[in-house]
Amino acid sequence: MKMKSMALTALLLLAAAPVIAQEPAAGSSEAEKDAATRTALDYSDGTYSGDAARIERAIHPDLNKLFFSRRSPTMGLAAGYTSYSVFVELVKAGMLPTLDPDKRLTEVSVLELKDDIACAKIRSAQWCDYLQMVKIGGQWKIINVLWTLGLSTPLQAKVVPGFDAEKERPAAKAAALDYVEGRMSGDVARLERVLHPETNQVAYMVAAKTNGAFLSRTRFSGILEPVKAKIGLTPENERQAEVRVLDLMDGMAFAAAEMPSGAAYLQMQLMDGQWKVINVLVRPANNTVPQQPPAKR
Repeated sequence: MKMKSMALTALLLLAAAPVIAQEPAAGSSEAEKDAATRTALDYSDGTYSGDAARIERAIHPDLNKLFFSRRSPTMGLAAGYTSYSVFVELVKAGMLPTLDPDKRLTEVSVLELKDDIACAKIRSAQWCDYLQMVKIGGQWKIINVLWTLGLSTPLQAKVVPGFDAEKERPAAKAAALDYVEGRMSGDVARLERVLHPETNQVAYMVAAKTNGAFLSRTRFSGILEPVKAKIGLTPENERQAEVRVLDLMDGMAFAAAEMPSGAAYLQMQLMDGQWKVINVLVRPANNTVPQQPPAKR
């Protein structure tokens, strides 16, 4: 029993460590891309049309959705959260603005799709979103969202006015590397440089007994403190990470990191000239949790 408990602890530490990339699939299915796109449209068009059923179909109950805004020139960017229940109930109550289809200007693109993980981008009139999705029970569900103001927003009202995507690409990649390599090697200074108090990592796991998928969340202290204590570090000869910037828009960046131990997908926000990691979706290469005896309480 003790050995099984140790095995579970080791696996969860792997999920909380800089787990980065599984081997790429031989080829992404167009059918899966279409399904992921439909989920993104359910989320976006469902909001614009006030259709709560479409939104419920698209989002996971553990949704983590963030938006950063500056309420006055004298304050920094502040995070605003939207949970599953807030999102759905506001739409049901007709408290979110709607928009006719010809005014939505909606564009959806799937940036990455591998096995049971998908990364997507939405640009539309009132909002622009980065979506992290997981496939659970045969359905794509949105688990993490980082969003900002949409295409119809005046330039002077943008969260990051004058954003130059290509100019910021190297800095965004460097920030993703700081997060990944800092966690792997135990370099606390590198990790702290890109952490934000709202940094949130979710690991996609599968229970061996039921083959059911579940999500394990780790927030700021759960990310930083194990690294400070040198727990769950990656062996030095396995610290080969490949980081790719999938997309940048309006002060946000989406990156993917890969290595033999798994995959990590990072949503980042540019905050007063510094890139900060906000949402991370992790998919360990071996993400199966062994069967455990009942926990004692």
